[in-house]
Amino acid sequence: MKKMLNTIACLCVTALIASCGEMFQQEWPEEFDPDKLPDVSDLGKISLGDEEDGFYILYVGDEKKLDPMVGDVALSQLPESTQEIALSRFHAKTGWGDSIVRVRQTSITAMSVGTDVITFSDSEGDWSADCSVAVLPVWTKERVVTRRYETIVYAAVTVNGAAPARNIMFAALAENGELRARGVSRTSKGITYMVFRIGSNVASGETIHFEGYDPTNRCLVTFATTLTLDAATHGTLSDLFELNGKR
Repeated sequence: MKKMLNTIACLCVTALIASCGEMFQQEWPEEFDPDKLPDVSDLGKISLGDEEDGFYILYVGDEKKLDPMVGDVALSQLPESTQEIALSRFHAKTGWGDSIVRVRQTSITAMSVGTDVITFSDSEGDWSADCSVAVLPVWTKERVVTRRYETIVYAAVTVNGAAPARNIMFAALAENGELRARGVSRTSKGITYMVFRIGSNVASGETIHFEGYDPTNRCLVTFATTLTLDAATHGTLSDLFELNGKR
């Protein structure tokens, strides 16, 4: 092995891995000449997604298939037997096992909201490189679709017992995770509150839960409180609907 690219535009390598850092390696075919191993030191750049503040951004459920360069050729263009040999020389481990990001050979899956670091290395120990990944809730990139009926909520929102930071995002979600409303902060008569205009195509009966995402700490905010939609208004300025969240 010669060198690793100085910059790892994240996941420019991939590996045979298992959770919690357990690693697997294939045995060499008896007839294979070790002096003719494919050169996997000059690796092409493969990005999982957009980079932000040193993190590569994925969303829960994202699946990425990597195709690293082996010398001047993409791994997928090599003969199958050579691919197996090249893959056996890559190793990877995640800091949190499979809980946030799952890696299987050249496949990356975003499992849950949070951050993790994937460490890549070669079988000879000549190089290693880290890649930081942040996984966000899917609703943070979705838009709200207008629906026939609307339930309005005026809420007093807290996170861990305190007023939430201004950059925390809040959403009202259907049972299947579908985005129905975003929380919008308002201040009136010295009172700061959150407004949710929750859409539905049925007049009543749907159960809604609330969720937040804290981009500073890159973590989920959860709420125990749910709401049954009824096309009415819940909460007033003098008696706000209470939403107490926890990181």
